[in-house]
Amino acid sequence: MELDVTDLAAEPGTGAHARATVHNTGTRVERFALTVTGTAARWAAVDPGELTVYPGDAATATVTFTPPRSPAGPAGTWDFVVAAASMVSGGLRDDVPGRLTIGRFHALKAVLSPAASRGGVRTRHSLMLENQGNAPEDLRLGATDAENELRIGLPAQVRLDPGRATVPVEVGAAPATFGMPKRVPFTVVVTPAGEPPVTVEGTRIVTPRFGRWPLIVAPVLVVALVAGVLALTRSSTGPPATAGAGSTAAADGGDGGSDTTATEKATEEGTKKAENSAAPGGGAKPTPKATVKKTQKPVTPPAYVAGKGELTGGVAEVAVRNLASGTRIFLTPDLTAITMAGTTIGDDRPRTGGNFPAAALRVTGREKSSFQVGPVTGDSPDGLRFSYLVVDRQRGTLGGLPYEAGSARIGTGQQRVQVSGIETATPDSVIILTVREGGQAVRIDDKEQGGFIASTLDASAATAEVAFDYLVVDPAGDGKGQAKAAAGLARTVPGNVGVAAPRLEHDVIGPRSAVLLTPDATSYRDDAGLYASALTDVCVLSQGDGFAEVEPFYTRRPFVKIPYDWLVVT
Repeated sequence: MELDVTDLAAEPGTGAHARATVHNTGTRVERFALTVTGTAARWAAVDPGELTVYPGDAATATVTFTPPRSPAGPAGTWDFVVAAASMVSGGLRDDVPGRLTIGRFHALKAVLSPAASRGGVRTRHSLMLENQGNAPEDLRLGATDAENELRIGLPAQVRLDPGRATVPVEVGAAPATFGMPKRVPFTVVVTPAGEPPVTVEGTRIVTPRFGRWPLIVAPVLVVALVAGVLALTRSSTGPPATAGAGSTAAADGGDGGSDTTATEKATEEGTKKAENSAAPGGGAKPTPKATVKKTQKPVTPPAYVAGKGELTGGVAEVAVRNLASGTRIFLTPDLTAITMAGTTIGDDRPRTGGNFPAAALRVTGREKSSFQVGPVTGDSPDGLRFSYLVVDRQRGTLGGLPYEAGSARIGTGQQRVQVSGIETATPDSVIILTVREGGQAVRIDDKEQGGFIASTLDASAATAEVAFDYLVVDPAGDGKGQAKAAAGLARTVPGNVGVAAPRLEHDVIGPRSAVLLTPDATSYRDDAGLYASALTDVCVLSQGDGFAEVEPFYTRRPFVKIPYDWLVVT
């Protein structure tokens, strides 16, 4: 057997061909099976795979190597062996070695998450890098802002193998003491060696230390202070009324005036002595009663706060009083304010079956009296609303439903984490999850007595640590109180194209109710294929009195129903 070419070169996405010729030098008809082995065999195909060769004759087959234009076809030189083995005469075999060189291609994607941040001195972003090429990239990183007001910290150089990685970006600013928040745009530049740079735009909203209220209150305080000083000045310069009356009487009546005054004083002294002698206990003065001050009881803050918010420019800030460091926050996107039904979206942004754009959300920052919301990755559509629930106690009740809240993390390179030690957790619990840090959404993978398992939504290893808050709720509820919350499990309809979104119906739901949702793969755990596959996220499409319409949103349409846990709080 012989090959016409033993050193082949192929560009990713195209083919390289070699002709294999098999000679029959024997005296009978032979049938040969052709195979390819070696490190390049995964991209090889032989046509035809079998050859019939007559004595003294030869037959030819084509060997084609087609490496894909993806990281699955890495650049470099790979060996192979083409073999022909007789299916008639045992032991009759021949082979020829060769080499395949795959060319290199570049495909780099960069996304800043969140695209906009809000804060005072320092905020943090994540630069999500994805090398979609077939070779490692040496990247130079830099960042600038046109006004030169920001201090942007990130590594100067990164080596990125094919796949994804997350680079932390810290954006510092010098906030003003008073005034309005200021939007400062900045640009992150990622430059591969020998390739054009990739730029990512971001926005830093710099909030002043004290806001603008001192500028409003200060003039009022100055006016009040001046008025108080003038009032004190008038009262201290006017003559006392008693002193004035005595002087006038002395001037008008001479000695007679003095006698009258002395008589009045003597009468007053006699009256005081009589009052003192009339006191019980032989003339002692009665003890005055103690004055008891009534102290106002401290107002106990509510155990939870629920409501609606809306993103503007990719970020939202929600004001909440006394936001403690241990407070847990839960979010779900709400598309009721988006009017893009039937619009074709040309990019790869997530969308619903009716082409409503959507985005998974996370808590991007928090301060003493507010928290910030942004997309988990990429940009968010204009007008994207969201439901939020803020829980400041580890245990309690939500409208009569017992709950337990906490936080957990999926480590870098891991797909899931087991959360244990939750007393109220059972296989029938409703669990709500929301990401605090990281660039991947999360889902529920399994529920058990005393805990649960959480996983990345796309069932892939976490490219960076993913931190999330969890809320475990007893949907049956044995707590006391008014019916202000409800919880349960439901499923979406696959795809939802031309099909009305399934309605989640309950009396507690109203137009302003907070509807919280989390994908739940627990029901798929007996199906290895579905359990290990990526799920899509879910959102509220619309809601009203007694109902909410729930749809999945995705970049690739799901062909299965998406199970989810739901919680409604009014």
